[in-house]
Amino acid sequence: MVILDLITTCTVYQSFVPFHFAEDHNVSHNFTLINNGYSILARYTENALPSLILTGGGLNGTFEFLNFHLHWGENYKSGSEHQVNGEKYAGEIHFVYINPRTHQLAVLAMFMKSSRSIHMNESISSHRMNTNDSYPIENNTLNEWERYFSIARTLQHANISIVLNLNLAILMGTNLNDFWRYKGSLTTPPCTEDIIWTVFKIPIIFTENELNSFRKNIFFEDYRGPQPLYNRTIYRNFINETILSISDYSCCLKYLDNEPNNFSIRLVNSNDFLFILVYVLQSFYFF
Repeated sequence: MVILDLITTCTVYQSFVPFHFAEDHNVSHNFTLINNGYSILARYTENALPSLILTGGGLNGTFEFLNFHLHWGENYKSGSEHQVNGEKYAGEIHFVYINPRTHQLAVLAMFMKSSRSIHMNESISSHRMNTNDSYPIENNTLNEWERYFSIARTLQHANISIVLNLNLAILMGTNLNDFWRYKGSLTTPPCTEDIIWTVFKIPIIFTENELNSFRKNIFFEDYRGPQPLYNRTIYRNFINETILSISDYSCCLKYLDNEPNNFSIRLVNSNDFLFILVYVLQSFYFF
């Protein structure tokens, strides 16, 4: 299982073509919501073609929608499985797709931000308009999630299910331009490897009442902590990342491979990242 702390200044810029969602994403469909013992899983229950197809975004081939589920914790500062610069969000949404030819999985992850983390003098609606950390969220997206929460919170015991009509495009919203990308594995059993992870930068803001409906009625805390980066590279498709000084780049070292003879040091210049690979043999010491 690979879930990461996204140290933004240690990421590498790479341009990706935009995601393309088939038109069926804009139509409401029946989903079976089930408490599977790990989360509330929403499965696409309509077998008739066309499928919910996803292409682009740097994905290799055509992917079909499988399910979506949420992860949450005990409070507004815990719950997301990814974290950004050491900070967690209240929860995380995973939309899971599969390539029917190669059986590779791709997960689109969105952070759930709690209204409790907003300054007391700032309304939720005005915070949603603050482009410093959140772009506008459409009312229909908020309403669709409210409908989801009102039903999903009743699934308090394992194997209980219910059918709900939902619109995937509305649930996802329109803030799908900026994201991080890496390869990892699933976070719930069977923890499948070689998963293409897309973690969107802009969170969706939920009220504490919505999140508390899960915390109080569904008893398991459904998240795991971040894992070491090892030799993985995290890419970002946006170029306006804040650049720290070179001395601050020691932050990257703790996420590297645990092998004592193999270190990767990442430095930055005014244009982009410069990677220097230094191999330290047992008989030589450079530091």
